[in-house]
Amino acid sequence: MTRYPFWKYLIILAVVLPSLLYALPNLYGWHAAVQVRAPVGTILPPVATMEQWLQSAGIGVTRVKSDVQGSTFFFPNENAQGQAETLLQGKLPANAQVILSQVSAQPDWLAAIGGKPVNLGLDLRGGVYLLLRVDTGAVIKHAMERDSNDLRTFLRHENLQYLAINQTGPQVLTVEMENAGVAAQAQAAITRHFPDLSVKVDHGAVLDVSLQPEAITRMTDEALQQAIVVIRNRIDQLGVSEPVIQRQGQDHIAVQLPGVQDTQRAKSIIGSTAQLEFKMVDEQHNLAAALKGDVPPADAIYYGSNGTPYLLEKQTVLTGRYLSNASGGIDNNTGQSVVDVNFDSEGTRIFGELTSQHVGQRMAILLDDKVVTAPVIREAITGGRAQIDGFANLKEASNVAIELRAGALPAPVNVSEERTVGPTLGQDSIHDGVMAVVFGMAFVVLFMTFYYRAFGLIADLAIFVNILAILAVLSIMGGTLTLPGIAGIVLKIGLAVDANVLVFERIREELRLGMSPRAAIDAGFKKAFATIVDSNVTVLIASLVLFQFGTGAIKGFALVLTIGVLTSMFTATMMSHGIIELLLGKRRVQKLYL
Repeated sequence: MTRYPFWKYLIILAVVLPSLLYALPNLYGWHAAVQVRAPVGTILPPVATMEQWLQSAGIGVTRVKSDVQGSTFFFPNENAQGQAETLLQGKLPANAQVILSQVSAQPDWLAAIGGKPVNLGLDLRGGVYLLLRVDTGAVIKHAMERDSNDLRTFLRHENLQYLAINQTGPQVLTVEMENAGVAAQAQAAITRHFPDLSVKVDHGAVLDVSLQPEAITRMTDEALQQAIVVIRNRIDQLGVSEPVIQRQGQDHIAVQLPGVQDTQRAKSIIGSTAQLEFKMVDEQHNLAAALKGDVPPADAIYYGSNGTPYLLEKQTVLTGRYLSNASGGIDNNTGQSVVDVNFDSEGTRIFGELTSQHVGQRMAILLDDKVVTAPVIREAITGGRAQIDGFANLKEASNVAIELRAGALPAPVNVSEERTVGPTLGQDSIHDGVMAVVFGMAFVVLFMTFYYRAFGLIADLAIFVNILAILAVLSIMGGTLTLPGIAGIVLKIGLAVDANVLVFERIREELRLGMSPRAAIDAGFKKAFATIVDSNVTVLIASLVLFQFGTGAIKGFALVLTIGVLTSMFTATMMSHGIIELLLGKRRVQKLYL
């Protein structure tokens, strides 16, 4: 038996056993895999048929897994994975998604209890890093256009006669009223009903209307949050596992896509605004005259992808917000690449009324302010379905369908920075990082064993558990391990040893003062505890500051360091003390070899 409290051993077991269990998935490595998915309505061949295709081509399949999202085929290496992707893309329906991925090789029982390997950052796994800038100016511009239309409707409803409403600045509308008296009434009414607007009287009968500063801030924040949600939805459509998407600064979004090598497609799908709009073609006015500058007040000129001009009504009669689904495909009658869209119940009602009222007229379908097609409405369409054509190929149509399903971005997004890390470089980084941990651990083990003998071995065991605990916590919380994170682990090994050194030196000091071995051990751990806490708290504060304000590599380093501080305080004090007491038992100890 031991003098150490039993409840403390229970705490040690409660920490060590889950650490071993949830760090275990990291030992199994990764499988090269190909995921097969299809949009709703697309019928895929049976899994057995697809597996037979692969085996007939001499491509070895090590495992097949099916779920509600589709099927995943596992392969022994990347070469077989690439061959399988090419074969399946050639045999499956055109709009089926064939996605290369890396899937953990852990057994199913580990996955069933929530076990998963640590997510690897781009510097370890390879992939694409994009820093996107959201054009918040466009958000304000759209808000001012919306307010301009709302003001016209509101003033007419309130019987307040106005002469004109014009946008005279990025955030300013000028409203010309009939006279000064009406202007004063309009100022009071607008201020009361539009809290986001600031209204000032200028030159008697003219109102200057602008957005409140707090409204601009709120709109900008909402646009960033909405953009993050839309981008995440689009990445989910791409099938990327464990992406990192986070706001950076006032108007930037950092996106990390581990394992993705097709940078151009990723940028195209993520950065496209995908604003779908339906507008009526104005066939009452002359297009040629409009092109010369005589554009009717309620109209605007838009262009198709081939440069064809269209005179359209400014009013948008229907938008993509009412879509319930979109899928790319081939029109059986024309052989053209198309996107089939389905509307929700409200969109079906609006589209049905719209087509009923405008039979025989042309309706333009715009994507990001470009006219994709402008067909003639032959009959009322009440089934809630529409077809968009005009795409160069099926891949373009499928990409647009992905964008539409995920939703439109609130504003245009531009790529400010782009980095691609190849998988070979990632593997080299993993190898170098692992070797750094191994050599760091080896030197620490040798030093501690040589200098503190048996006590040094106990400290080495505590450090090993500390590393497992860091990996387990990262796995459970879904953290990402980067190359700087590995540097944090190496650094934490040294800091964890430092805590044990403080304890062991304190025990030596107590022995020199004449204390018995048992009393010296108790005094050493108790008296060194305050010093250990002080030194680790200062490191914890620094790491939390780095985590809060740092980005990218700094954040990864700070995350590992923060976890390591908490786990090392436990292993260096409670766990080391418990192991020592367990080994000594209740024997009368005459001398410590320390």
